[in-house]
Amino acid sequence: MSLQKMSTAVSLLLTPLITAHDAIVAFPSHHPTARQSNTTNLVDPVTQPFCGASGCWHWSSPPPDLCPLVLGDCANNSDASDNGGNKCGMYQYSRDCYCALRTGLSCAFSCNWRTWWETEDWFANLCPNSPALKLDFSGLPKCARGCLDDAIFQYGCLTQTSNCFCSNGDLFGCHDNCHSDAEFKQIESWLQDVCGIPPATATAALASGTFSLSTATATAIVSLSGNDAKVSLPLPTPRKPLRWYEVFILAVLILTVVVGLGLWRQGFVMRRSFRKADRM
Repeated sequence: MSLQKMSTAVSLLLTPLITAHDAIVAFPSHHPTARQSNTTNLVDPVTQPFCGASGCWHWSSPPPDLCPLVLGDCANNSDASDNGGNKCGMYQYSRDCYCALRTGLSCAFSCNWRTWWETEDWFANLCPNSPALKLDFSGLPKCARGCLDDAIFQYGCLTQTSNCFCSNGDLFGCHDNCHSDAEFKQIESWLQDVCGIPPATATAALASGTFSLSTATATAIVSLSGNDAKVSLPLPTPRKPLRWYEVFILAVLILTVVVGLGLWRQGFVMRRSFRKADRM
């Protein structure tokens, strides 16, 4: 098989993959087969895509009190995470409270990109109207708006959710494009609104270019009794994963090598067959 024909065959095989990638970026899909139905009034964090590095639920203990914990529909048996199982958790969150959280998934940000995207899809399926699903850049000054919009996507937050941006906690140097006190104040206010961080943390973010949810005092969530408050402090683990386009490039390269070897082997086998036929 000639090199030109091999190159054409590889291009034909890669075209569907590239087209699929473009479609995913343009229209992020949400998994309709999430284990938990969106018809219940409770959210069970154990039904999230499994990740050993996640802190969103624990073996043999209740999950973090991101919202007031409620006894859910999970039998007190070996299937419950409270008893070492991984099918469901006896302690769950009310849907209204959980879906209103802007950084409720930060406890899963230490997972790899694939699991993180699946977890975002899980959340979107459960909370289709959540304010966390799409960042609103209109509150930013023009000097930082376009820069941050592009930088967040390029980093790997493909769906540009507050869960991803706030968990990562990086301004990507976009604030350096601004110079007036009014512009800095806009950025601070935007960070407080989008990520729920206090003013002191937002101010420090402009000085360092980064911030951490684990050091921020989250807005108190009033418990069901109304007499006390619970504070949500999920602790994301810092990470430096490959960016989404780097993962895609690697996948394409690997696929290209595999396809190339397959075509070369096929051509080799065919040439041997032709030689045997000529000898006969």
